[in-house]
Parts: sequence; C-alpha cells; structure tokens
Amino acid sequence: MKPRLALVGGFLGSGKTTLLLRLGEILTNEYEKRVVMVTNDQGEVLVDSAIAKDYGFEVAEVIRGCFCCNFQVFINHTRRVLEKLKPDVILAEPVGSCAGLMPTLYVPIKEFYSNEFELAPLIVIVDASRILMLHQEINLLDTGDPISFLITSQIKEGEILCVNKIDLVDDSTIAETLNLLKKIRPEAEYVLTSAKFNVGVDKIVEVVLKGISKRLPYPDIDMVKYTQAELELAWFDGLYELKSEQYFNPKEFIIDILAEIAKQITERNGFIAHVKAYLRTDKGVFKASITSIEQGVTVTGFKNTDYTSSGVLLLNARVKLSPDELDGIISNVIERIALEQCIVPSKIRSESFRPKPPKPQFYVPYSEHKK
Repeated sequence: MKPRLALVGGFLGSGKTTLLLRLGEILTNEYEKRVVMVTNDQGEVLVDSAIAKDYGFEVAEVIRGCFCCNFQVFINHTRRVLEKLKPDVILAEPVGSCAGLMPTLYVPIKEFYSNEFELAPLIVIVDASRILMLHQEINLLDTGDPISFLITSQIKEGEILCVNKIDLVDDSTIAETLNLLKKIRPEAEYVLTSAKFNVGVDKIVEVVLKGISKRLPYPDIDMVKYTQAELELAWFDGLYELKSEQYFNPKEFIIDILAEIAKQITERNGFIAHVKAYLRTDKGVFKASITSIEQGVTVTGFKNTDYTSSGVLLLNARVKLSPDELDGIISNVIERIALEQCIVPSKIRSESFRPKPPKPQFYVPYSEHKK
C-alpha cells in the first residue's frame, strides 16, 4: 500500500512545525500509523529537525534550498525512508519562503511518482494572529511588494487553508481574516485550528489520511518577483555550546535572547519573518520563536526545562536585513546575554547569507495540469 504524502506549506512562523508535531502524535497514538517527517530549509543546522527528533519522529532533511529546487533530493530521501521504515504517512514541511509548490512539487509528484506516493490535498497554513498585521503593512491584495507577492502566492495555491493560532485572536479577528483570505483564495476549503491546544487538528488529520485533490486552479509564479522576495530575506543558522559554573534557567535565557534579537532588528527597520531557537540541556529540550515585538516570544515546544549548567543552542532566522547585519546582531546578543547570565558560549558553527535565486527542476502550469 502506498504511503500518504502530505505537503504542508505556509509563511515563516505560521505554526507549521507545531501543527506537524500534533498531526504526528495523533496519527501515531490514535491511528497507529508509522509517521516520518521531511524537514527543509536554506541552511544546514535546522531547529525543526532537532525538535521533531526529540518528539520521537524519524526525520529526513533537505537542506541548502527548497524542495522544488532540490526535487530529486526530496524524492531520493523519501524513497530511502520508504525502504528503511515503510511509513504509512510522510509529513513534509517546505521552506516557509517557498512559493509555487503546486507547479514545482505537488503536480510533478502527482504526474511522475503517483505509483510511489498517494498525495493528500496541498495544505497551506496561515497565522490568524499575524496575517491582518501583515496586510496592513504590505497590502496582500496588491502584490507589488515582493513579500506580499510571496505570501499571497502561497495562499492562492492552497487546497486546504488552515487558519492557525486561533487561540490568540477573538471571533471578530477570525471573521476579518477569513474575509481577507476568501478574497485571495475563494476556492479553498477552510479549517480553523490551534495547533498548540489541538483545536481543529482532527480535521487536518482527516485531510492527511483521506483527502483527495480537487485540482483547483493555481497561479503561475512570476520568478522575478519570487526571486526578489527570497533575496530580501537573509538566512542565519548557528550552533553554540553553552557552559556555566553555576546553574542557569534555559527558558529565561532563550526568551531573553529572542526578545533582544527582535528588538535590535526592529530598531534597524528590519522585517522579522521568523527567528527560532532550540536549546538542549542534560535536563531536557526547549524551543521558542518570535515573529514580532508586539507578539513577543512564543514557547512552541519543551520537555523538562529545569535549571542546568550546560547545553547546546541552535538558532535559525529569516530576516529582511543584510546577512552581515543579521550575523552581527545575533552574535552580539548571544555574547552579551550569556555574559549577563554567567554563561560561556562557544560557537561551533554559524553562517549568514542570502539564498540563491530559486531554480525549480520542474514547472507544470495549471493550463497543462487541468487537461
């Protein structure tokens, strides 16, 4: 029997990883399914992979670019997973700045690999607590701005639009959000969720297990605008070893770091797409993230956060600043806050860069797919 393959896209910080972890737990514990996750990002040290492994899932990684630009790598990795683990369900999370999943990934898999995978409808996640603020800043109904183009392109190709983080907003905000999204993508099916509190996740489970693609129309991707959007967002990943002669609070440390990084980015008029960190200690693990000063730091995963004297810190960021500026901010913040909390950070590796222009290996426009 072919495994179900679910592609779950959406903009940076929308809650994709948290939702996938919830899906994986439900599918494993309640449906007794074997689940594998495929993670993806621009760098080599991925926070999402680390936290998924800590939740007990087998993980395959596609690094150094999106699934669509590493199509054959994606296929080869999933094939290896199939041979080794024989999963019932594969949950794949593309880069949060990836657009054009339909013509470059979903449809090519459906056209050329349908004998190996059974595709669930394309799921795109939208952050209910952030989308209206983004709309006020960059007008999602006018795609002249590169970031607006990227976000809107993601929404326009979703078959299932998952409006996530509803626990953070009131009913009027949800209604306004749905009104905006239906102007952009009226054909989609909408599901309201709070991955944090498992609200509505059962409906996404049904989509993953039984949903069928309706071959909805999807837009052609303007590769010039898409490239502009990708190049506006610098990437950072870093790996640090932490040591202290006294015990420190890992939760306080990671929250202080993310809050100060966000503050300094904002002071330089930078746009925060997503900054996330993962801290492993001898006591447990802790993950947190931030997308704006206003919303603050969100704790998205933790297992035992007792005081400790050592740990390993992973940090990923996508920010509208130059790579040098981003690297400088993060390096300085980690050093300063570590010093304040009597921690000695030793950098194992770090890099900051602008991703290469996207060059998909396949592109199937809707005009060909609908035939």
